[in-house]
Amino acid sequence: MYKRLFYILLIIIHTGAFAQENWILSKDMDGIKVYTKTETGSCYKSFKAEMQSNCKIEDIVSVLKDVKRFGIWVADTKEVKLLKMEDNDQYHYIETSLPWPFKSRDMVYHFQYIRINSNQLKVIITGIPDYINPKGDIIRMKKANGFWLLTSLDSNKTTITYQLHVEPGGTIPAWLANVSVIKIPFSTLTGLRNVLAKLK
Repeated sequence: MYKRLFYILLIIIHTGAFAQENWILSKDMDGIKVYTKTETGSCYKSFKAEMQSNCKIEDIVSVLKDVKRFGIWVADTKEVKLLKMEDNDQYHYIETSLPWPFKSRDMVYHFQYIRINSNQLKVIITGIPDYINPKGDIIRMKKANGFWLLTSLDSNKTTITYQLHVEPGGTIPAWLANVSVIKIPFSTLTGLRNVLAKLK
């Protein structure tokens, strides 16, 4: 009981942190919409991407938990490794490629799978920059916060929402990062849709 109450409180707090609704539609193509917005105190924009899938929530969760295959569909993934998985908590490492002359970035991500109700499941994303020691000349990102929200529309259709804000660290110009903030979620959802199509 207390654990469920904790998760509900976590959702309320986390949703409040993203409650500002100053989203701007930045791309609408092939059934995927990408919105962006400026975050207070940051020069790097957040994104929110949405699409519908002809899959059940459980099918989508199975793909999110299959960390070894992230390189197939998560945009610009160079290396990925599952570090820990227990109950509804998942920790994984991702190295993300950046265009020359910028160095790769990496982060350990904590996914928390929380069933909100019979029709919704939320995966809270939290970056943990000090979970493992830095690797070589790869730059550790300073911050990453967001979520996956899966909303069942009927027995075989789900709305997928992917929202994230990161502080990439190092010296990446904001204008360049804010271009990628549109490309990355669009590419990721396109890749996810292709993986889900193969499940049928």
